[in-house]
Amino acid sequence: MAATPDRAGCASEAATRLHARSCDPALSAAPCSPAPRERIARRAVAELLEGGARPIEEAPHRGLGGDALPVATMRADAGGLFVDTMIADALLDAGVEPQHPRIARTIHAILQRYPAEDTARAGVATRLRDAPDDVAALAQALLLLARLGRRDLIVAHCTPPLAILLAYAEADGAIPAWALPDDASPEAVEAIASLVYGLARWDARRFLGMVVAGARWVAERQQPDGRWAGGDGLYGSWQALRLLGAVMPNHPAVARAAGFLHDSRRADGGWGVDGSDPLTTALAALALVATRTAIPEGLPEQVRALLAPGRSGWPASAFPRPARAALGTPARVDPGSPAVTALFALKASEALAADTPRR
Repeated sequence: MAATPDRAGCASEAATRLHARSCDPALSAAPCSPAPRERIARRAVAELLEGGARPIEEAPHRGLGGDALPVATMRADAGGLFVDTMIADALLDAGVEPQHPRIARTIHAILQRYPAEDTARAGVATRLRDAPDDVAALAQALLLLARLGRRDLIVAHCTPPLAILLAYAEADGAIPAWALPDDASPEAVEAIASLVYGLARWDARRFLGMVVAGARWVAERQQPDGRWAGGDGLYGSWQALRLLGAVMPNHPAVARAAGFLHDSRRADGGWGVDGSDPLTTALAALALVATRTAIPEGLPEQVRALLAPGRSGWPASAFPRPARAALGTPARVDPGSPAVTALFALKASEALAADTPRR
């Protein structure tokens, strides 16, 4: 059996590929120094693969070969798989190969959490009742597998828990109350938006009724100022707009959200409460790109300047999505990790590189 690559080697290999991309003479005639996008990607990939200098904790993840490999995690509760799948998705954004061991371990974790065997399906139902975070984890797993084109794994491993949820889904698209603490809470809106977006990415025609109903349900819960509730409203807004921008781009809620994001932008081009900060700026940029509206000229450059890591890296940030260890039970306080900031800085920087119309 082939040896599993160590984390430092994996990070170095991924960084080399990113450096080669930034120095491709077909892309630029400039000297071989990384542009802001490439600098963010290279540093973030290393942070996410190696866990950074100040991980919250080291949790063992089983490699596909059975070896226990320590990988930095930002949670050890029900949200762990959710965060792992988001990390895998961000690595794909940066051009890391789907076969990379870090991504492969995440796929393996998804298959373990949602087993295909009939005898294990009852346990999935129990987890969905006891752990509201698992609804969002299931949605993120569905999105990752759909992005990788693994419909076979979706059918075998995601269909059983989806059948449990959809069998009890409300006519308006809401996930049943026993799966979430409150179907009008920010957590519920985020989970529903993520799940419905995952269904649309997997098979929009098959789930058309739920996609339409769920998107309307999410749109109706927009706040008067144009954002969605929860924390600073930016993480929830990104989740909601990712869905609405994809399936209902002309809904009035999308234009209202875009107006809020433009109006709340600070003079330096970023977002934040007491000045622009990387995490808030990244979430706002992701939400703005998700509206699929025109992006002001110069915004990507201004945003990347604020997202770029300093000499000592990114500041530690708590994950913007609140976690719950069990139904109605708050999870322990997350002191934050630089990997959280790296995750969203990478996703925002890559999202701004897409062919988005400028105004």
